[in-house]
Order: sequence, then C-alpha cells, then structure tokens
Amino acid sequence: MFMSDSERNRAQGWRHAKLDGHANEKEFAEALIADSDFIAEIQQSILEKVPTGSPAVKVDGNKQVSSILGDLTVSKVDLSIEWPGGEVANISLKKSESGQVWMVTVPRFLAAMEHHLGVKIETSVKTGISLFIGGSNLSNYEDFYASALTHNKAKLPKIAKQEEHQKRLMASSIALHYKSIWEETLDFFNQNIGLITKLSFSQGLASSVKDYADVVIYNKVLTGQTVFLIKELVESAQAEVLISPIVPGPMNGGSTLLLPTGFLQMHHPQGENLLQFHHQYKKVSIL
Repeated sequence: MFMSDSERNRAQGWRHAKLDGHANEKEFAEALIADSDFIAEIQQSILEKVPTGSPAVKVDGNKQVSSILGDLTVSKVDLSIEWPGGEVANISLKKSESGQVWMVTVPRFLAAMEHHLGVKIETSVKTGISLFIGGSNLSNYEDFYASALTHNKAKLPKIAKQEEHQKRLMASSIALHYKSIWEETLDFFNQNIGLITKLSFSQGLASSVKDYADVVIYNKVLTGQTVFLIKELVESAQAEVLISPIVPGPMNGGSTLLLPTGFLQMHHPQGENLLQFHHQYKKVSIL
C-alpha cells in the first residue's frame, strides 16, 4: 500500500519506517522531510505535479476547522508538508498500534453519512444503530429497548445486566428480537465501509478538502510498513468486506462490530453514548 507493486514490495514498507520513536511531533516531522525517499513517494502518490523547492512542515494537531454541519470540528490532520508553490500533503499520526480513530454522536454520524451519500438513511438502519449505541439515542425507540430487555432478563440475564447498565442492546439481542432491522443495519455498514473508513481516517466532519488527511503514519511501530495512503485503505476496506463481511464481535453478546481496519464500539464519556471507531495496526497492515 502507498507504493506501486513494480517499484516496491509492500512488506518492505518505506525507508522512513525506522524514523519512529520521536516524542515530539515537530522532531518527527523534520525527520520526515529530511528523508528523500519519503518525499519522493509523497510527490508521486499524492500530488498532481512534482513541486519545486524544498518542503517545510507544519504541525496542525487538534486544529478546529469548519464542519459539514455548519459548526466546528477537529481536523484529522496532525502534520502538513507544504511546498513553496502551494502543494500540500496532509498526514495523520497514529501514536499507538490501536486506539480511537473517530468518535461521534449518532445524530452527527447519520447526518454526515446522509450528507456524503446524498440520500436519507432508512429508518430501519437508524433504529438498529440507535439500539446498538443506546443512551439518549433510544428516545424514539424505548419500546424496542424495553421489550427486548424484559425478554433478556428472563432468558439471557448476563447479557441483560450489561444492556441495562449501558442502556443499549447487544448485537445478538437486536438480531434475536428485530432480525430484519439488524440485517439491514449490517448491510448498511458493509455497503458504506469505504465512506466510513474515509471519514474515520481522513475527513471526520471537516468540510474542506484542505482539512482532509492524505496519509496515515504509525510513527511508533518499530518494524514493518508504517505509512498508508488513505485512498488505498478505503479501497482495501471495500474489497475486504466482499470476502469477510462486517460481523459483531464474539464477546458479551456482540458489544462491537468488527471492521476491516479495526472495530466499532459504544463509548460513553460523561454519560453520553457515542460511536467510537477504533483503528488496529494489525488489521491495517495486512489489508
């Protein structure tokens, strides 16, 4: 990934893979632009023309940018490599082999998907996602939740205990009680995994292309490939679900969805149930 098969063996990664371990992003960025092989690959893979002059680096971590929803959001871009002629390559750094890549509320996730797809999401899918994430998202689906929970308390008490504690339904419960809703929800994720991967790694809710990440770098990984072109991650994720469709994880009645680049789980910081997408290097590196 991020190189042509004729020029490199994917397993070799880029030479700059050894430039890890920098505690400071600026130091890491300076090491990147000093690596001529890395800069050559950036120019070939991302830029439309070979720029003139020497690149400089800009640290953009946690930058607030305009969102597609009319407010502000945090850009996925951590570092920007910029040339005198205005050419730019945006980089997202992953400082661990697994962790959060995107966290978003259910309404904002659905709004983002509808914005990019240009269509309204089916009610069944909204229901399935809301039941799976739960919390305040159940406001329109309390009857679904209460009915399933009552049955589970009698028949599946261990799962029901977790569902009541987290105020949500596990994947196995939704599949048991609302089969067609859950099947359509899984279909939605499988059919749109390319866009979901793009939003998770590159765009988030940012409205401008200039705030999209082009490349993911795992800058703490010691061996193997560490640089991944996001457009290739998107293509690979789409191809992967044709072979291995998205399914719930095996633990706790299906508390997660297993994705080509990681997994999705419910997370509730400060009491609000959110979608939390995780990246996993072990999956990304073999796509």
